[in-house]
Amino acid sequence: QQQQQQQSLHSSGGTNSSSTSSSTSMQMFEVIVPAGVLPGQSFSLLANGQRGLVTCPRNIRPGQAVRFNLPISDKSSPPIKHLEYEDIPDGWARTIRVTDMKIQWVKTKNDGDNDNSVDAQTTTFDVKKSAYTRKLRFLEGNDPRMRTGLLELVPANQSSIDSSVQRNGKQIVGYAEIAAAHDKKKFEEKAEWFQMICRDRLRIDWNEGHMKIRIRRSHLLHDSIEAVMSLSPTDMRKLWRFEFLGEVAIDAGGLQREWFQLVTEQLFDPDMGLWLPSASNQMAMRINPASEISCPENHLIYFRFLGRVMGKALFDGQIVAGHMVRHLYKHILGWPITFEDLEIPDESYYNSLKSLINLENIEDMCLDFTFLENDLGENRTVDLIENGSNVDVTNDNLPLFLEVNMKYHMMERVKPQLNELLLGFFDVIPEPLLTVFDFQELELLMCGLPNIDIEDWKKHTDYQGLFER
Repeated sequence: QQQQQQQSLHSSGGTNSSSTSSSTSMQMFEVIVPAGVLPGQSFSLLANGQRGLVTCPRNIRPGQAVRFNLPISDKSSPPIKHLEYEDIPDGWARTIRVTDMKIQWVKTKNDGDNDNSVDAQTTTFDVKKSAYTRKLRFLEGNDPRMRTGLLELVPANQSSIDSSVQRNGKQIVGYAEIAAAHDKKKFEEKAEWFQMICRDRLRIDWNEGHMKIRIRRSHLLHDSIEAVMSLSPTDMRKLWRFEFLGEVAIDAGGLQREWFQLVTEQLFDPDMGLWLPSASNQMAMRINPASEISCPENHLIYFRFLGRVMGKALFDGQIVAGHMVRHLYKHILGWPITFEDLEIPDESYYNSLKSLINLENIEDMCLDFTFLENDLGENRTVDLIENGSNVDVTNDNLPLFLEVNMKYHMMERVKPQLNELLLGFFDVIPEPLLTVFDFQELELLMCGLPNIDIEDWKKHTDYQGLFER
């Protein structure tokens, strides 16, 4: 079907006079609707090397032609590419939706062909195929400096983001440029492009305004929260200079690096109660579901603050002192979350769930649709579905049981905290710019390479084995 689409697709005329940016313009394409596509149904195709998602009009049938516009690069720019990621399971790829120029995920089959229906994801949960992405809908808050938002986990092909970056109503980065940046093979080239966009197009000029952050070292976190949370999103993109009160120093970059290091060290410290080490990797931090108990003085403020700090660090090319579990980087990027992502934060629980798949009679396990949370030593039963404690797990409803468990562990148990973290992060970073990175590249960009002291490691290690030390 993909071959049929590509053969029937051709350019219709020249470029449109409307320009999307300095290096792109719109061009009209025409495609024959392939067999099997119903009116109102969406299907993906390749146009000028770019993957697009086209919705069949209600009055069009298979075999008839439809036309649509896509941005194209001029001759001096690299050709537009669809956004593909080798690590995405089961062929998930991002594509441009021609109806509204939004970027969304589409699923390709394992044999390389497109699964063109937007409804291709099965309704029954499949541990190998089903995928979900976070969907964050921004809302205006009571305070103009603080947006609110609604966060949910939806099937991967039902979430979309903007394909360009706007500033003061003017487009400053178009989809063609983003796609060309993603096509860069080396991580260093992508990072350099990202920093160039932040520095040259998004940062507020020093003469238009800059910020002086004055803090007491003895009250580092309190003063930092007071200062940062009083700023508007525009202020977050201004140049900051730091002053530790009572200390004689000029911030030429060193104080800024120290501030990011000290603040994030405190926030990620397990003793603070906001984050906990994951069960499988002590260096990867996960959000503490009981953070409200640990920090009763409004724990969500800390997560909004941390989101802003992480976004500002990325914007300014600074490093934060905390590595998170993999699925949190995926949530920042809006990447598909799968059942396999359960393994990283808690391998034991993942294996116990996976073992249920091959059981002949699950009812013998006497399970119900609940999860037992441990909040600082006190057990609490959580219903995974309505009235879950009265619903037994059977072979018939096992897919639902696995699905709600995945959703609960990947988002629901920490949704308020994650919502604030993402809102703070996107107060600084435009989401479309992140589409050039995968989750490993984002972690490297935010945290850098881990610094391991080999001599200290040897000094504090007792080794017993067959080989000499």
